[in-house]
Amino acid sequence: MLQDCSTGPLCQIDTDVPAAPHYRRFNVLMSKQRTFYRSERLGALTDGLFAIVLTLLVLELKIPNDPAPDTDVAQVLLNDWEAFAGWLISFVILARLWMFQHHAAASARFVSSRSIAINFAFLAAVSLIPFSAHLVSTFELARPVVLQIFSLLIGLVSIFLGWFMRSVRNDQRALGRSEPGAQEWTKDTIHHLVLVPIVAVVAVVAAQLDPRLALAVWTIETVIVLVIFLTARSDGDLHIYAPDDH
Repeated sequence: MLQDCSTGPLCQIDTDVPAAPHYRRFNVLMSKQRTFYRSERLGALTDGLFAIVLTLLVLELKIPNDPAPDTDVAQVLLNDWEAFAGWLISFVILARLWMFQHHAAASARFVSSRSIAINFAFLAAVSLIPFSAHLVSTFELARPVVLQIFSLLIGLVSIFLGWFMRSVRNDQRALGRSEPGAQEWTKDTIHHLVLVPIVAVVAVVAAQLDPRLALAVWTIETVIVLVIFLTARSDGDLHIYAPDDH
């Protein structure tokens, strides 16, 4: 038996399938049955992986082994500025990735198996960020390929995130739960699917000319994002994402 799951005719719950606490199956637009999972479980998985990645990132900041008693600590830290720069840029990138992913996932009670698969691809790429940051700190700026790997990875992560955001939005549209006047392409989606990959390509080319130029590209991009976040207006409408459980 099928039961309406929204005010519109876009989706129906297949009640012949035994109910499960973490997922439901919907017939969407009279097409093949699709499985939708609760977004809370997706958020818990993502939060756990981000916590591990952030921990691994800071563990890559190494202290010199057996420093001499008269070691100039300030000079040692200055000599390792590439490691701190890589950590800071990676940390800011991870922070904003988590914010945008959380925003997209929290706007929906259910997400499709397709969105789950895209999110796993996103998490797989995110898990490599500490490795790429460690390459930067190990080889410093001696080899362009190090910054190129880092740049390509950030571009790939951004594409997966933008794809995930679009997929979640399409899920809500299929279930008849999209917000009135919701746009097909939002600023956030364009930023991650277009702008960040372009920055990544620019950084790859710049690294071939001089690795310091690639680091400067990501530093400028990070500063711009920080300024946007810190100066964003908070006097607009308040949006609390707590979709109903239907």
